[in-house]
Amino acid sequence: MRKWSALIILSMAMFIIVIDTTIMNVSISALVEDLGTTVGGVQAAISIYALVMASFMLIGGKLGGIFGVKRTFIAGVACFGIGTGIASFSQSLGMLIIGWSVIEGLGSALMMPNIQTLLRKTYDSEDRAYAYGIISAVAAVGMAVGPIAGGLLTTYASWRWAFRLEVLIVVIVLVLHGQIKRDTLPEQRPGFDFIGAAISIFGWASIVLGTLLIGEYGLFEAKKPLVTGSWEIAPLGLSVAPFIIGFGLLLVLGLFRWERRLEDKGNDGLFKPSLFSIPGLSSGFAVRFVSLFVTAAFMFTFPLLLQLTFEYSAIETGLTLMPFSIALLITAIVGARLSSRFKAKRIIQVGFLAVIAGLVFMESTINPGLQPSDLASGAVFGAGLGLIASQILNLIFSSVDAEDTPETTGLNGTFEQLGNAMGVALVGVIMLASLTTGIQKGVEESAFIPEDQQDAVVRPVESGIELVSDSQLNSGLEASGVDEATRTEIMGIYSVSRTDAFKAGIAFLLFVSVAGLIITTGLSNRKLVEDAR
Repeated sequence: MRKWSALIILSMAMFIIVIDTTIMNVSISALVEDLGTTVGGVQAAISIYALVMASFMLIGGKLGGIFGVKRTFIAGVACFGIGTGIASFSQSLGMLIIGWSVIEGLGSALMMPNIQTLLRKTYDSEDRAYAYGIISAVAAVGMAVGPIAGGLLTTYASWRWAFRLEVLIVVIVLVLHGQIKRDTLPEQRPGFDFIGAAISIFGWASIVLGTLLIGEYGLFEAKKPLVTGSWEIAPLGLSVAPFIIGFGLLLVLGLFRWERRLEDKGNDGLFKPSLFSIPGLSSGFAVRFVSLFVTAAFMFTFPLLLQLTFEYSAIETGLTLMPFSIALLITAIVGARLSSRFKAKRIIQVGFLAVIAGLVFMESTINPGLQPSDLASGAVFGAGLGLIASQILNLIFSSVDAEDTPETTGLNGTFEQLGNAMGVALVGVIMLASLTTGIQKGVEESAFIPEDQQDAVVRPVESGIELVSDSQLNSGLEASGVDEATRTEIMGIYSVSRTDAFKAGIAFLLFVSVAGLIITTGLSNRKLVEDAR
């Protein structure tokens, strides 16, 4: 048992990182009510959490090589504990963002890349393959258990207890951290690339921030200008979002040029661009990005569909997600067992086919008369994700030499969290755009709403609309003094448009999943157990 004590501790740390977002997805309605915010506000908090992690992941991996992998990991655990403690007492969205999105995000960025490095330092050969499989399964368990645990805690106690239980796990990890081997620092510590770190932070942050702003300011034509003090920014009537994204992409391109220059000179950088020349590694990063993109987007969309369409409580949402969660957990464990019989690439491709099949079934069943039982195809989707998760991490890290593990984990973690942030942000943009278009069309085609009153209904929709339940919409219309007949007509239009918005979100995930399947053709074609080092 002592042999696996380090794996148990690292698995606990991985568990709280993964569960931290999924446990909140079923509690969106409770967060909106308790903190006096909106669905968009909670979406922003989720995305900022992933944004901070993506921005600092490379730095977290590099700091492990300078100050020690274990020391950096423990510092991250402590930072995570402080953040989750603050989040548990949040009285406003701003306080939640500071504790959860920022401080916890920084802690996670210090923990996650160093978990993989510690595994590689601690275990060899078949033990290492087993350890990678367990970590992947733990990540799957986090995604599977999160919705159920979040539903139970929110219904019978409070969403705040989700964060408080994470504090308990943090304390356990800190108490038992002596089971992890001490750091062995090199005689000459590598230098820290401050310029690369700054470019990395602002580059990745700009890309995700620009994506988040699309919903509010528009993709191309500006819905409204960005107001900063007395300045109104909307160049040539265009949205600021693509400019911010473009700025981020330029910074990331500059980061790669800078890091290549450092590598050519033999100087220390955040990472070695030459790693991307390793066969299959770039495709591995891309597949990991797509799988986390689709997972995060689904875990935002599906609970929202249940809570707004059926007005489910958090516990009802969690229970409805059980087929998805159980299927994901089982295939993640079974998939690891298949590593000695089948090539990882084939298992991942079968996983993507299952993901695509599940999304096709879901997209075809979502309609205004939808029943919860119609969403059982989520189990097929979950099974596919479990197969992908069981293979991809080991496939990535077994492709590189031991000394390149810290940099590889930093890069992998960056793509993971970028996928998380982009998934939630873009699916939200797609759904809100579909909702807006649907309501505009429905009002214009309505034979009941007088033409002279249509503009009064459409104008606020164009300036910004939120996904809400029928009860929330009815209350808002009543408060605005809308008569019952008109209220019934508007609610009918909104219900159909909301359904179409969810269908659009699922269709978008289907497109991304197909792209992921195509990317798998570039993966290394080998069995993981045979290649475990």
